[in-house]
Amino acid sequence: MAHNNRPMRRSALIGPWGVGAIVPFPNDESLMIAGLDMWRYNDATPFVIKDERLLRRLGVQELRWPPDFRENNADPQNCFLKIPAVRFPTWHYCPFCGTMEKTTFYQQQPECECYPWPNGRKCNPAFRHRRKLIPERFIVICPDGHIDDFPVAEWLHQDPGYRYNPETCKIRRSTGGTSASLSGVYYECTCGARKNIAGATRPGALSKIGYRCKGSKPWLGMDNDEEHPCGRADVRVVLRGATNVWFADTRSSIYIPTDDEQATKKIIAILDEFFDVLSAMRVDGEWNRGFIDMLAERHRVDKNELYDAFIRRDQGLEGLPDVTEEISEDEYRLAEYNVLIKSSGGDAQRFHSKNYPISYYDPVISKYFKSISLVHKLQETRAFVGFSRADPSEMPISERKKTLRLGSENWLPAIQVHGEGIFFEFNKEAVEEWAQRPAVLARLRNLQDSYRNSKFGANVTGDLRPEFVLIHTFAHLIINQLSFECGYGSSSIRERIYCEKAENKYGMYGVLIYTASGDSEGSLGGLVRQGTKDHIEDTIRDAVRNAAWCSSDPVCIQSYGQGPESCNLAACHNCALLPETCCECGNRLLDRGTVVGTLDNKSIGFFAELLEQ
Repeated sequence: MAHNNRPMRRSALIGPWGVGAIVPFPNDESLMIAGLDMWRYNDATPFVIKDERLLRRLGVQELRWPPDFRENNADPQNCFLKIPAVRFPTWHYCPFCGTMEKTTFYQQQPECECYPWPNGRKCNPAFRHRRKLIPERFIVICPDGHIDDFPVAEWLHQDPGYRYNPETCKIRRSTGGTSASLSGVYYECTCGARKNIAGATRPGALSKIGYRCKGSKPWLGMDNDEEHPCGRADVRVVLRGATNVWFADTRSSIYIPTDDEQATKKIIAILDEFFDVLSAMRVDGEWNRGFIDMLAERHRVDKNELYDAFIRRDQGLEGLPDVTEEISEDEYRLAEYNVLIKSSGGDAQRFHSKNYPISYYDPVISKYFKSISLVHKLQETRAFVGFSRADPSEMPISERKKTLRLGSENWLPAIQVHGEGIFFEFNKEAVEEWAQRPAVLARLRNLQDSYRNSKFGANVTGDLRPEFVLIHTFAHLIINQLSFECGYGSSSIRERIYCEKAENKYGMYGVLIYTASGDSEGSLGGLVRQGTKDHIEDTIRDAVRNAAWCSSDPVCIQSYGQGPESCNLAACHNCALLPETCCECGNRLLDRGTVVGTLDNKSIGFFAELLEQ
């Protein structure tokens, strides 16, 4: 069902909400975004996003913008499009008398039936407007991605002598008493059963009443998956607004230019519109010169220039490495890294970067970097491929996509944003020499153990590399500093790390700091300006100096593990943590000590000498 007057931003359907996520709305209403089978486009052509590399990476035929609501006079073809949603949780209760009712996924928000309870508060059926019921706060999630209502009736009638009959039993929910904990939340039934929910959140609590995961998938309209039963007993009772109810799995891609600077904006526009069509029309690899000449005449451009532009783009695409669903994220990013370490693209294209050797800048930072690239224009595509529950988990893209739909449609929702950025290419020799120091390896031993034992690093083979921790922490510190100096909010600046966590197959040592928020904050020029000579040196120096002391020191710098799953060392909200939209690792694998050193050993810090200058 599509609910009216419940607006959402299209970018929010990629994250923090999307298919399978519970979205809170005003007036105590809770809805879950339905699967892609229920999304409707009258004509999907205007919503298609072109990104050939990402299409190959995800193994789909199309990427589409989520539909937006349009009036009939604005777009008759795609008017009145809505995002479908189902009602979840289905257990609701009256905020006044506590009367509970179980609805369906497709029912409107229920109203209190004013049951005449013999004691306590009760609603008056003579009132003209009955109270709207509000959804139950507690739900059940499964590590396999399933989600279900809290088994209210089963929990209440678990004691011998009570049996739930949906035809005759009426359940009421009440709170209060002397306790503000779960023991103060009671369910009671007209059959005489009464029980609080103390202990329901403990591991194994539901298995004692015989509850097993039913494989419920409300976003697909499935209350019980009989064909693929789950049966797991290690389910969790959580609040419906808890952060572990839904973790988005998004994949992003930076556009790589395949056109040279000779192409004008008009020619590039023709290429973007007709390249795929003409490529499919080729016979024995030959382009249809007559059709290209016709396009040139229609758009008033030189025939030979347009033909050469088609040839150059084709050669540029052939030069890109093969991309499949099986390649690693690091291998996918290698092509981007090779573009970022040099001057690429042009002002007429969707990507434009200018690379400067470190000798162009003040010698104070020459030891640490090889070059810095100012990315004047970039285009990023972010696609939503699936989600997980309970804990963020790694899963092949092909398996993740299956959770979004029942049918076989071959497309995924995505958004495309534009922005600017600064790319830092680290000095490879200096970083590798620093990473082999015994004091550095000893410092990160505790972080290595925490990472290996965490679910975040469960599927990663090999040891955590100090180089990755250094570059990741530097990215956080520089984002904090740039947000003070260039006018962007820290939540609108993102990192994209080009360095492997546990292996060193590709020799990448860099990080792209960029902004691509898509609406209110885009390409304003402030970030690139901070990367120019006589600006970026001060920014780096100030970021390192500010990191030398945290307001939580010495507790922070002496920590042996803090943050999510203890996957940080010296990193807290006062020094190195950022909004979740900025970080690729969920604010994990950070250590300020790798940048500035520790209280008793400054040599551990890669930028320690910068503090003395």
